[in-house]
Amino acid sequence: MKISSLLLKFSFGGACLWLALCGCTKAAAPQATDRAALAGKSSIIFSGTVSQLAATSFADVPKSAQTIVVKVDSVEKKPAAVSLKKGDNVTVEVKDASAFQEGTRATFYTDGWIFGSGVAVKELGHELGTVAETAPMTSAGKMSGQEKDQISDQELMDRMKTSDFVVVGRVTDVHKWNAPKSKYGAPSRVTEHEPDWHEAVVEVQSVLKGGKVKGNKVIVRFPNRNDVAWVNSPKFAKNQRGIFCLNRDQSTGAPANAGGQQANVYTCLGHGDALPISEEARVRSLLKNQ
Repeated sequence: MKISSLLLKFSFGGACLWLALCGCTKAAAPQATDRAALAGKSSIIFSGTVSQLAATSFADVPKSAQTIVVKVDSVEKKPAAVSLKKGDNVTVEVKDASAFQEGTRATFYTDGWIFGSGVAVKELGHELGTVAETAPMTSAGKMSGQEKDQISDQELMDRMKTSDFVVVGRVTDVHKWNAPKSKYGAPSRVTEHEPDWHEAVVEVQSVLKGGKVKGNKVIVRFPNRNDVAWVNSPKFAKNQRGIFCLNRDQSTGAPANAGGQQANVYTCLGHGDALPISEEARVRSLLKNQ
């Protein structure tokens, strides 16, 4: 009777252990899925150490119980136009301030919030530990391709099909663009998701689709804000080289002037509309197969 009871206990304990292990295995998969989803939604991903609670890193940011200051240890993802590097102090408006203490190290998945003398972001999610401790890594020390918000061949082909031009080029200048005043003198309407339009002057080095471009330079308008409405829109910086999927501007509603003449103005507002120069061979190959 004692032996039977003992065997029953071991059997029951083993079953519980097996179920617990299964439960842990099943619980791990959604975490990886959540991480990939967060990485795709986030415009800024970085690891850092919490240095202050209920504080901000620069005066333009409203202080609250939800704002913390984080010293950046490493930057995994950010728009080219955002200046952010190791050692910078960032204000993070977090979802749950009680999850953090001074000295807490975490990887933050965020969207841009306020930019001025510093950077302030809003948390979409976080994981305790650094990127190296929380995400699968490649030999290059970056998130694996599954973690990155990469564009598939099919999506890239669809983008290029609907583009007026696909060009290889270099950004020679970036400046703010102010929409001309209405001829009736009515003030322009400012919305919550104001794009803060900027212009990039792109020197065209070769045309992959769309025929000849008039002159060797085009103007590309882009929203400089990291607002949720523009989070997937590429941002540009001087001397940036890459492949640009251009569409004639139908968003800002006003032409540009170059030397007293109207210049061709384009936008590339979607995910995958601007690619690094390292993608040139892939782009050329896909265009051949269209």
